[in-house]
Amino acid sequence: MPNLLADRPKTRGFLIVLGALVLLGVVFALFFDWNLFRPTLARIIAEKTGRHTEIRGDLHVHLWSFEPSAEVDGLTMDNPPWAQRSVMFTADQLTVSVSLGRLLRGQVVVPQIKVVRPAIDVERDAKGRASWELGTEEGKPQKSSKPVKIPTIRSLLIESGTVRVSDGVRKLKLEGTLNASDTAGQDNGFELKLTGSLNDKPFRAELHGGPLINLDPEHPYQLTAHIAAADIKVDARTSFPKPFDLAEYSMKFEVSGNDLADVFYLTGLALPNTPPYRLSADVEHRGTLFRMDNLKGRLGSSDIEGTVEIETGRTRPKFIAKVRSDTLNIVDLAPTLGHPAAPANTLSAQTPPAPTKHTRHGAPPTAAPAPPAAPPSQWLFPDADLQVNRVRGMDADVTYQAHSVVAPKMPMKEVNFHLLLNNGVLKIDPLSFVLDSGKFAGNVTIDASKDVPESTIDMGIDAVDLGQFTSAKLKQPPLQGSMTGRLKIHGTGASIHKLASTADGTVSVALPTGQMNQPLAELTGIDVFKGLGLIFSDKQPNVAIRCGVIDFQAQKGALDARSVFIDTTTVLITGRGHVDLGDERLDLSLQGDPKKVRFFRLRSPITLHGTLLHPAIGVKAENLAAQAGVAAALGTLLTPFAAALAFIDPGLAKNKDCSAVVAEAQADVSDQTPPPAHTPPPAQTAPPK
Repeated sequence: MPNLLADRPKTRGFLIVLGALVLLGVVFALFFDWNLFRPTLARIIAEKTGRHTEIRGDLHVHLWSFEPSAEVDGLTMDNPPWAQRSVMFTADQLTVSVSLGRLLRGQVVVPQIKVVRPAIDVERDAKGRASWELGTEEGKPQKSSKPVKIPTIRSLLIESGTVRVSDGVRKLKLEGTLNASDTAGQDNGFELKLTGSLNDKPFRAELHGGPLINLDPEHPYQLTAHIAAADIKVDARTSFPKPFDLAEYSMKFEVSGNDLADVFYLTGLALPNTPPYRLSADVEHRGTLFRMDNLKGRLGSSDIEGTVEIETGRTRPKFIAKVRSDTLNIVDLAPTLGHPAAPANTLSAQTPPAPTKHTRHGAPPTAAPAPPAAPPSQWLFPDADLQVNRVRGMDADVTYQAHSVVAPKMPMKEVNFHLLLNNGVLKIDPLSFVLDSGKFAGNVTIDASKDVPESTIDMGIDAVDLGQFTSAKLKQPPLQGSMTGRLKIHGTGASIHKLASTADGTVSVALPTGQMNQPLAELTGIDVFKGLGLIFSDKQPNVAIRCGVIDFQAQKGALDARSVFIDTTTVLITGRGHVDLGDERLDLSLQGDPKKVRFFRLRSPITLHGTLLHPAIGVKAENLAAQAGVAAALGTLLTPFAAALAFIDPGLAKNKDCSAVVAEAQADVSDQTPPPAHTPPPAQTAPPK
């Protein structure tokens, strides 16, 4: 057994040294001037945040506690050099304490943060540089958009805080107040109120939460938000499972407004233009993923529901959605296609110029008279530009299906599409509009990564029954039969109208077999007496269509007729002319060649002129040149006719009716070919006698 008494001098000496060190530490802590440490602390903060930092007041440190704390007076943190305002954060007093016991176990728990009269001033310029992205050089965006990890804070007290935000990307300017009290039981212990403008329209936001005192990391913290921006109204209730852990929370929200595209100013997402909307959803946020379940609501008179995911931990955020409608009103697609429908109070509406200031003497300064207001557009194709900057700023993968469709002038029953957006290139494939009989289907590609967007449209018409297109004013459909066709064009421009104005490509339609209202066929003849008589007759017979083709070639926005004819049992209808897609003017004519002699037939074609939005039908007054007849017309149209059939569907060339017409045309052409010149035999010479 060791002799403890013999070791007492050594033990006594160790205790004396330890006590001396403790006493020295106490004396140091009590009498050390912590203000000497201010430059070092400011330099550490500057290195961690990337922002120049100064401590103008005193620095007090209280070490001898289970919750040691530090108090800083007059803390200032600057904005990056490019910002308009020099100071990003300042506070008269900042106090922070740390749980020593938790720190020894490897956990960072902050019992209290108290800030007196803080002033926060952050901004983002039009280039996307944000002063609040700390730890970056001169405000350059961080490589990762992961949420900032904030340690557990049990109590947050903010006294008389102010906030100022300026965002050049979202066109947002806000000022407001920030307070967080420690009054237990108070409903609005935390309160943030902001007012200002969003895209030069009034903006207001209020956030309310319970007292930020005695917070438990195991119990969620509730926060409510009310936002009003022009016509947009947002109500949200957010629950943080772990207070101050911004990487994980859930939310229930309702949003309404006049155009869903304006939500870009709040979220940065390039959503389509829509009619007035009201939507609600349940949101779960985990790391960089936002997931919306139970998304439902209305866009105009159409319902919508589905799920949405938004992944932000990428170079560009990605929007993934699977949505559907029980009933789609086709009219609600008009804003999406570019027809202006937004009321004046939306965020996207142009703000009228400020009133003219008067001079010192009260008279307005001399100025040029304002130009007259432009008349409303008379174009069929909308000319609203695609917001290419928004499209380039995100990726998307969206599928949509409408189970039933309300279309006043179209017997449509279903709409489907799959949209992919990647690095500024938008593809819709497939895109289909299903009718009661037949469908329109194909794909669309818009390359918005270039300075001027380029678009390609390839749509097919698949077995569309023309008999379904009728109205109460018509006693029977003017045309009947199964129509097949194809449209393939390429053009440039940021709107549908600009695309059409530069379009190159082909538009072709074929009617392999069917029937035509006989008055229409006779009038193209034109057998005036018979045609008019049939029109006013209750009984309007049909004539059989053996084969019909309408084929247009587009070049730089000019749509020229290459082959227009409908071969009926009584009349061969041919056409010519062009459509200028730039000004949308029509210049077309239809000529009927009867297959029997008509004594009261006028040699004048039916004309189609005016514009695409307001077409007009008439009879050309002057006579045409002598007509070549049915056989010559078929012969002239034979080559483009066969090419159009192959473009639409190679199988059409084998259709029994169309192939018969081709054979007849070839025979007629052969019959009209003059025989070779006859060479008389050489004269025989008389034999010699």
